[in-house]
Amino acid sequence: MIWRSIIGKLWATIIGIVTVVLLFLTLFLMQFFENSNIQQAERQMMRIGVKSAAMLEHEDGQTFTAKLRSISDITDVYNASYTVILNNQVLSGPKGSSAPDLSRHFFEQDTELKDALSQQRKVSRISLLQNKRFIIVGIPVHGVNDSSGAVYIIQPVQIAQNAIDQSKKLILVCASFSILLTTFFAFFLSTRISAPLRKMRTAALQVALGNFDMTVPVITHDEMGDLANAFNDMRQKLKQNMNALNQEKEQLAGILQNMADGVLMIDNHGRIVASNPPADHFIYSWRFEYDAPTQERLTPEPLKQLFAEVADMRVQTVREMSVQGRIWVVIMKPLYDKEKIRGAVAVLRDMTEERHNDQMIKSFVANVSHELRTPIAMMQGYSEAIIDDVAENTQEKKEMAQIILDESKRMGRLVNELLDLAKMETGHFQLDRKNVALDAFFQRILVKFSKVANDAGIQIQPDFQAIEKKSFFMDPDRVEQVMTNLIDNAIRHTKKNGFVAITARLENEQLHVSVHDSGVGIAKEDIPFVFERFYKADKARTRGKAGTGLGLAIAKHIVEAHGGEISANSIKGEGTAFQFVLNQDPAGK
Repeated sequence: MIWRSIIGKLWATIIGIVTVVLLFLTLFLMQFFENSNIQQAERQMMRIGVKSAAMLEHEDGQTFTAKLRSISDITDVYNASYTVILNNQVLSGPKGSSAPDLSRHFFEQDTELKDALSQQRKVSRISLLQNKRFIIVGIPVHGVNDSSGAVYIIQPVQIAQNAIDQSKKLILVCASFSILLTTFFAFFLSTRISAPLRKMRTAALQVALGNFDMTVPVITHDEMGDLANAFNDMRQKLKQNMNALNQEKEQLAGILQNMADGVLMIDNHGRIVASNPPADHFIYSWRFEYDAPTQERLTPEPLKQLFAEVADMRVQTVREMSVQGRIWVVIMKPLYDKEKIRGAVAVLRDMTEERHNDQMIKSFVANVSHELRTPIAMMQGYSEAIIDDVAENTQEKKEMAQIILDESKRMGRLVNELLDLAKMETGHFQLDRKNVALDAFFQRILVKFSKVANDAGIQIQPDFQAIEKKSFFMDPDRVEQVMTNLIDNAIRHTKKNGFVAITARLENEQLHVSVHDSGVGIAKEDIPFVFERFYKADKARTRGKAGTGLGLAIAKHIVEAHGGEISANSIKGEGTAFQFVLNQDPAGK
């Protein structure tokens, strides 16, 4: 709507002011012209009256009737009439005049008109006669035939009013024309003034929508031009600041999204307003554990309590929480708006792996000490027995020496496995990859374990049909080490009359191998840890065996070095299945 715009308001304001001014000016001029015309008519009639009185008073040889005729001629020209009162004589004329015949009584009854007769002075007034207004001028007359009286000149106001009406029409036409011109120039002026403002309004709306590339043209060098320059400078600086803020926001969002630690923003009511993926995982785990509704963005109760404590103490607070078996350390710091706390930021760090690694280090030291202590004690004891001649004959000495040799080999094997594992974990491990005929490779492994399996009363069930006459690019010694560990474990943990099934196949340039036994199995809570160093789910089942607890950890590193992965599935009392996948190219991992 134009009336709501600045153009309409400015235009209406100018028109209103000019209209009011012209209205008052028109009324003033009309009143002024009306008074001026009446006064001019009175002065003119006064001159006629004075001239008529002078003609009556002057002795020039004319008869009184001739003088009255001259007066009639003069008044007739101005559409007026006269009334002459001399003593008791009242004479009026001209007969065609529109003015009524007036008696002496009328003039004597009017206090003002009577003064021309009684006080012998000039008078003038406007009277209402027969519902019409008339201008009446009275002039005293002296010395006419030794008598005195007065001459009255009478003219209708309508004659003067005609001139007034013409003046009013002219004034109204001029006022109307002035209003039209003012309307045009006011609209032109308001449009010209508001054009830069409209452009700045459009630019401001674009800036509000995020478009900072719109520039307001500078047309003039007045205040509007200064305003346009100021707006352009503001837009440019705002664009720079918004770009800087967006870059910082993107950087902060990128940092938060890729942080390993969780970050939560909490408002002053304890509600979560922002979070990153690790924090979302923490919240999801808490809701899952406590069966909280996942649709609502509820703050976990421990975090609410911690926020209340932080808001009360106004200091950074650290708290450890356990959710779904994982250990989280929460560091919460208050955020201030001047003196008022407007919320808090919480950093959630998953310390499960660190605590587990600490435990693994302690367990590693304990396990190595335990594994080395037994052979060292046995070697020490039998060595002392040989030195002290406890053995009664040469056969006993050989048996003791054989035990010492076996334990030293066991220690050497343990140390070698530890060295291999350390090299693999530190990256100082090189594969000797080559094309290997798979059927010959697996046949050699079968021959290697055939006698051991027969002695244990266990049947080996191979399935190598899918790899006949096929080759694979791998390190045969290291893969054989993996197979040896898996098959040896399967045989050692399978009872007599059980079986060990070995399957190998090629699929999508990947070697899939599975070792499945019918042994004692592994408890489900121990399955995630079977590939850790020195981990033994059932310590009793390795009693009297030669296992060190490092074989599966080494096997896992060898498989991963080939770009593959290894996993285990087991049911307690029914058997265990290990399967691993190798890639032709380790980059295909």
